Amino acid sequence: MANAAGRFVRIALVSVLAYHVSTIAREDAKGDDTDGTRPQATTEAGAGLGRRIVAEAKAQRGVPYSWGGGGANGKSRGICCSPGGYDGRKTTGFDCSGLVQYAVYQASDGRITMPRVAHDQVRRGKPVTRASMRPGDLIGFDHGQGVTHIGIYVGDGRMVHAPQTGDVVKVSSLASRKHQRWIIRRLR
Repeated sequence: MANAAGRFVRIALVSVLAYHVSTIAREDAKGDDTDGTRPQATTEAGAGLGRRIVAEAKAQRGVPYSWGGGGANGKSRGICCSPGGYDGRKTTGFDCSGLVQYAVYQASDGRITMPRVAHDQVRRGKPVTRASMRPGDLIGFDHGQGVTHIGIYVGDGRMVHAPQTGDVVKVSSLASRKHQRWIIRRLR
């Protein structure tokens, strides 16, 4: 009986891994990512930094969400406890602001160290309108309680982010957030 239970666990783990790999491949095939696409023409010095920020964040796709997890040096165990009661100490990964802190630090070769929480991260950089967003811009979301989530714009109405407990770093559409207040910043 123990042998059958072990086999079941192995099959379940392989299935979860296959699902995550297929999700990433499907997003790539749909053109959700900016890799291989022609970047917007720009003369601003920060354009290269934006593309590097996107690349660093996208390299973490599939890493688990962990409340309070991650930082400038990469994924880590999170902290206890979120307002919803989630305990990040059990998971090694990133929360939304940990992913942003990591991607920016790595993309800037350690030149830019972001604050740790989303509310403070959206106070950095130059304000940008939705109409002028470009890959690498940071988008903070406020749905009435202050900025509680942050992602990195990848282009084509999509962002890379660490969404929530039980999920993984991934590229998602911004369509479901169109009615929230967005605070958009561009780093240089």
